[in-house]
Amino acid sequence: MATDLVGNEKLQRFIALLAQLNHLTVDALKTGDIKLLQTMNGVVEEMYAIQSVGEEDAYTAIEEDMQTIRQNFNAVVTMVKSDENERFDKVTGDAVKRFLKNIFQATVNIVHAYGLA
Repeated sequence: MATDLVGNEKLQRFIALLAQLNHLTVDALKTGDIKLLQTMNGVVEEMYAIQSVGEEDAYTAIEEDMQTIRQNFNAVVTMVKSDENERFDKVTGDAVKRFLKNIFQATVNIVHAYGLA
């Protein structure tokens, strides 16, 4: 990708948010702590706010992965809200894990697209 990070504060912020989302997703997968979803929501929304209006390759080239992140995060929230138990049943837990893994994979794809790994 031919985007220069130097002086590009929006892209630098996006990358910081990307790293934060990656760590939050890993923590959520490891611990099962759904309280992390509040923080994740803010991160996903800010990432989308930056990416959705960006016209540089750095933003347009990752459109599909960003949609994966948003759609899977929304699916996690829907699953959590629809579960009536204090603890997830196996089906809900497995679905939430799958959605979180999809989010993680999309963040890794973006990291690779940016040449950061």
